[in-house]
Amino acid sequence: MLVGCSREKQGYEVPSALCGATVNRGVVSDLLPTGNRIETEEKHPVYRRSECQVNVDGKAALTLSQEWWEDGDTVVDVAASVPQLESARLTDDAGTYVGSGTGAVMKVADCTSPDHPNHTLFTGLQVHADDVSDDAAVKKLITSYSQSVADSDTCR
Repeated sequence: MLVGCSREKQGYEVPSALCGATVNRGVVSDLLPTGNRIETEEKHPVYRRSECQVNVDGKAALTLSQEWWEDGDTVVDVAASVPQLESARLTDDAGTYVGSGTGAVMKVADCTSPDHPNHTLFTGLQVHADDVSDDAAVKKLITSYSQSVADSDTCR
């Protein structure tokens, strides 16, 4: 298992934005496997959820998501729906973040939308690549992704 180190044989360039959200290339790179080709695919499986799937050599490697949950639902409620967070615990006193080396959920601060009244926006991150786990990189990426979403039209 690779933890917190760069993978030397990535034959692709990590983009500076994933599905419109600005991200730190170095942090994203730490969470992706070796390979030759990277692609992103935007999905909307249900009205209140959007996903940005990052594929390396045609296989899902990383998914970033935005999901509107009813007001009153907590980050722990959302985390229960993410397989990569089965053994994770709440890691901040404010109740806004749950994470592990392979996944995270974060509540997006001060985000409202007329399209989703009485709902709270959460972002999620799932690492699908085998042998990739990095707690620090996961927290950095979900934090920057959440801020990018908070600064976008999604939260207006």
